Amino acid sequence: MHAVTLLALMMACGPKAATETPSASDTAPTTDSSDSGEPLVTVWRDLEYTVPADVDTSLARLDIHQTPGSEPQPLVVLIHGGSWVGGDKANFAQSAPDFIPWWLARGYTVAAVNFRLASPVSQPLTVSPKDQASDIAHALAWLHARADEYSLSTEDTVLVGYSSGAHLVALLGADGSYAEAAGLSEQSISATVSLDVHAYDVPYALSLMVDSDVEDNMRLITHLFGDTEADQLSASPIAFTEGWVAPAMLVSVGPNPDRPGTHGYIVDQTAAHYAAALQAAGHAATTFHDPSESHESLAMGFGADGDAATQQVEMFLSER
Repeated sequence: MHAVTLLALMMACGPKAATETPSASDTAPTTDSSDSGEPLVTVWRDLEYTVPADVDTSLARLDIHQTPGSEPQPLVVLIHGGSWVGGDKANFAQSAPDFIPWWLARGYTVAAVNFRLASPVSQPLTVSPKDQASDIAHALAWLHARADEYSLSTEDTVLVGYSSGAHLVALLGADGSYAEAAGLSEQSISATVSLDVHAYDVPYALSLMVDSDVEDNMRLITHLFGDTEADQLSASPIAFTEGWVAPAMLVSVGPNPDRPGTHGYIVDQTAAHYAAALQAAGHAATTFHDPSESHESLAMGFGADGDAATQQVEMFLSER
């Protein structure tokens, strides 16, 4: 998509450790220590979560980061970007140095999740965004089923997605069928944070992309979501506002948000459009647009001191 052709596609070239079958030593927890006096962090890498028997994938892996404590901790699940066709869970730790530590400092256990990737435009589509949402729901169910083992509080689970991952968490927060198919209540997701995406209403987003700076990406969107409005809406969060929807925070970035055709304009307009639909249906939705940030800097700078988007997310979480 628009922003996805930037850092998200760059992130798709990141490590692919989860594509390999881990050995016992790979999944044993490690403890990251620091000479600065910061708390120790225990990390479990490449844990395999359970997917339906008819799903054949080596990408059903997740990493857990946790600062040990005596009480169960709320859970935040991180979903990477990559245009739905690339990316990796390791990008949060490797490309955004403050992203995971910010959540750990606020008492969360962090799970970064891999999932099946869609095929590029040049190949037949075998994995759709809806399949990816299903994988993530099963990862969440796996985590909740092991709440005692990993000292998790299942009453507060936040999903955070970046770029195409922002669409996936919004879809999971609105369409409860994914959580229910994985054996969870739709209310197992207590909030979603979407960082810079436009696919909340795919037909509407496509209408804004015509003759825009990102018109070339329309082919990818129709490849992934289908050619008809009905198909596109079936994976659009805005089509599921009548039922229960988790409180949603929608962050967008980019200069010139008032000039049609720019990245900033498209993500700002689509976030406002979706938030208005949620609010009209009685749901909680908050938007924030930062014209001083780029798609890349939003992810890389999240969690840093003074970062405006981070401050807005913290305010959203405190007011739920």
